[in-house]
Amino acid sequence: MGMLSGMQKNNLKMEKCVVSKPYNPEEKCEQLVENIKLLCKERAISYYALAQKADISTSALHSMMTGKTKPYMYTVYKLCNALEIPISELLIDEECEEQEVLTFDELQMLAVYRQLSVGEKDLIHDVVKLLQGYEVKRK
Repeated sequence: MGMLSGMQKNNLKMEKCVVSKPYNPEEKCEQLVENIKLLCKERAISYYALAQKADISTSALHSMMTGKTKPYMYTVYKLCNALEIPISELLIDEECEEQEVLTFDELQMLAVYRQLSVGEKDLIHDVVKLLQGYEVKRK
């Protein structure tokens, strides 16, 4: 599973928002495309390589990236899989309050954690506390 770098976590934020007005689809598509551009730039991935990994045509990706066409959700999901990111990283609302994004690995750990018994969760908490104490002593 791929993990986001610190720079990506700082630059790409998932936003928490209560929508009080209708979405502007044109703006939302532009924001989505800008986030794809940012990810490609930070990861040094060409649009050609992204299209190949997402299993979409390069012409379809180019048309979307230049604003000639609007993406279907199916295509967005394929791009997210290729970039190894949750869809929330591409769907940003600039008017909302920012919060940190969870990576796929973090989401996976959370899903496993939620399946644990209370006793198992207590053990995890103890291990985390031990690790935190260990880091403090190393400094």
